[in-house]
Amino acid sequence: MDEYQQLWDDWELLDQLDEELDDQADAQGAIGRKRRRIVKDRMNPFTAMSDDEFVERFRCNKTSMYDLIEEIKDQLSAPTDSRGCPVPPHLQTLIAVRCMATGDHQMTLGDCHDVSQMTVSRCLKVVSRAIASLSQRYIKPPRGNDMRRTIEQFHDISGMPGVVGAIDCTHISILRPSVENPEMFRCRKGYFSLNVQAVCGPDLQFHNVVARWPGSVHDSRVFENSRLCAEIEVNLNPRYHLLGDAGYPLKRYLMTPVSFPDNAHERAYNYSHSQTRNTVERAFGILKRRFGYLGKRVRTSLDTTKTVVVACVVLHNIAVKTGLVLPQDGRDVNLNVNNIPNEVPAQRRGNVEGRLKRQQIIRDFF
Repeated sequence: MDEYQQLWDDWELLDQLDEELDDQADAQGAIGRKRRRIVKDRMNPFTAMSDDEFVERFRCNKTSMYDLIEEIKDQLSAPTDSRGCPVPPHLQTLIAVRCMATGDHQMTLGDCHDVSQMTVSRCLKVVSRAIASLSQRYIKPPRGNDMRRTIEQFHDISGMPGVVGAIDCTHISILRPSVENPEMFRCRKGYFSLNVQAVCGPDLQFHNVVARWPGSVHDSRVFENSRLCAEIEVNLNPRYHLLGDAGYPLKRYLMTPVSFPDNAHERAYNYSHSQTRNTVERAFGILKRRFGYLGKRVRTSLDTTKTVVVACVVLHNIAVKTGLVLPQDGRDVNLNVNNIPNEVPAQRRGNVEGRLKRQQIIRDFF
């Protein structure tokens, strides 16, 4: 706790020095505009809040927040509030992360931190961009020993071999976007959305995320046009594969369930497939509960919304790595209510390699 207090003391010392310079200028009758005061939080959450209170409001522990501030502070400019007061990087980060975590109205958050609603909006835009820039560090597929551990953990769930990740899409509700053809963003359930694709591991940590496609686009199209698809076609070991639902094509690197199982072995395969692939649905459920901003209709601009989604995934992975979990991990929650897979076109069939590989898995393991 000493390092948090020292950090906060340094921030307050800068503000005190600024006020002293203002007082000296007044005493000397200096002419000209006074130095601008820096907006500072009324309370030091690192010391004033308990660990549980801090996690409830910011969805990460104090150590993670401290490290995050240190990591992105150089990317944060100093926006001003309505009175021209600069907002320091630590306060920008606290405001933005709390906005993403709680999903509260920006005006309410502005009142909590003594800034305007516009300042909260600017902080969310700038900080989410800075956090999203860390995606290559925090959102990445497992390699080496981590991949072997991932395969073993997936196998332990329900006996499915060779799984390196579970893939699925989820819809993030948005306002009608100001683009040339906004109806492209209307999903099959009738509201405007982004169709966000992600791959996760057995520990519910995301290994890949794509957050740029309109809600009307089919899950398989998102995957087939992604960099992930191009990379695994070339680089993935033939023994390994992803798991996807019936909305994806059957490939040698992407196993889907058997559409019409006609024997006990195929039914056992489907059951194992469902239990193992459920990790990605649970991960989406936790992501939306951990960051209430994504569970509501997002009202920021389209570009900012895409950035916020990636930033939330980065923060989610940080929370998973530090062992921070929510009271419910999604095991008993029916996540298909908000994540209904699209119908598969009748002409879409698995390629020969995919069918042969799936048949071999069923024959050897089920």
